[in-house]
Amino acid sequence: MSQANLPNITPTVLITRDQVVSLLLSSIALEEIGMSHILNSEGEKIQYLVGTLPGLTVTATLSDLLLVNDSVQDTIQALVKKTFLLESKLSSILSNDVSTGATGATGATGAAGPTGPTGPTGATGLTGVTGATGATGATGNSGPTGASGVTGPTGVTGATGATGATGATGATGLAGAAGVSGVTGATGATGVTGATGATGLTGVTGATGATGDPGGTGPDGPIGPTGVCPDPADCPTGPTGATGTPGATGATGATGATGAVGVTGATGATGATGETGIAALATANFASIISPGPLVTPANLPFNTVRLISGSLISVTPGDITIFLQPVHTYMITVKLDLSTNATSQNFVVLFDGASIVLQPFMNTSVGGLISMMGSVIVNAVGPAPSTINVQVVGPNGTASNLNVSIFALS
Repeated sequence: MSQANLPNITPTVLITRDQVVSLLLSSIALEEIGMSHILNSEGEKIQYLVGTLPGLTVTATLSDLLLVNDSVQDTIQALVKKTFLLESKLSSILSNDVSTGATGATGATGAAGPTGPTGPTGATGLTGVTGATGATGATGNSGPTGASGVTGPTGVTGATGATGATGATGATGLAGAAGVSGVTGATGATGVTGATGATGLTGVTGATGATGDPGGTGPDGPIGPTGVCPDPADCPTGPTGATGTPGATGATGATGATGAVGVTGATGATGATGETGIAALATANFASIISPGPLVTPANLPFNTVRLISGSLISVTPGDITIFLQPVHTYMITVKLDLSTNATSQNFVVLFDGASIVLQPFMNTSVGGLISMMGSVIVNAVGPAPSTINVQVVGPNGTASNLNVSIFALS
């Protein structure tokens, strides 16, 4: 089956929200096609075993049929679960409103001005994203099996096999007849055993007497004098006496004076600073600047409020019309601006070092009498002096507001 053909996603996103919805619906369709191919292959597996595929004749056992039946049943259960997931995915996509608002009325055409000299031809626009490849058609049935080829020549005779094991030893011949044994003499008769006398009756056991009370322990006798041992090697050591009661703990002594601090060792050399990664720079050097408005147009718009600025690569003075970017770095710039809907030919441009640069638009909506426009661009500040950023409204006079500029240092 064919694979999904998704557009190349670069740091600059080139697909719209409506295109994303279309791609999601296409992915559901491709998954459905894939499941249909799987079901078709399971059906052909059963046809192969029962011998109904054209040109094939096999003899399947009952065990083979039962094993294939279990395999097909497991596959169908997995496909049913996948179908429920696709249905949930489709419902989530269709529940979002992807309709486009009505186009506003076209303004009156102004009088044609005098024809000026033809300007230079503009740069060729970017090539559009290649459309997704269509799904591959179903595979046709296998053709009949061709006739058997001619039997090849007889192979070379194999080497002689190893000598077989030695045969079993033949049966031993009959033993000769044993000689006649001599006659055994008669055994003498055993004497008669006398009768055992009768056992007498056991007498009755008498009752056990009561246990008397134990007497109290007498007092310890006085310790005798220590004997004189002529030879200590022959005299055993006496038992250890009882441990005496511990005496009271003495008072804690005064704490000694603190010793002098030793000389601090020399500080080791600082290691070389590693190369700064892109993520660290993007976090360390960032600016968010806004100008709620209303703003005077057409003109370079002021950057009135600095909401957040981090690092030393980006700088701006509140109320000024210029943002400065330090050289030899790459920056991502995103600009959003609201314009009045009555100025249909109004637009805004971003000036980089005084020259207009093309933004990749990814939002253009009309809400409450305003057109919200947003775009982004990646620039390289090559230096040697700091680069400048200005935002300018072009077109007839109108109302501009809610200027929002975000800048990341990418490298």
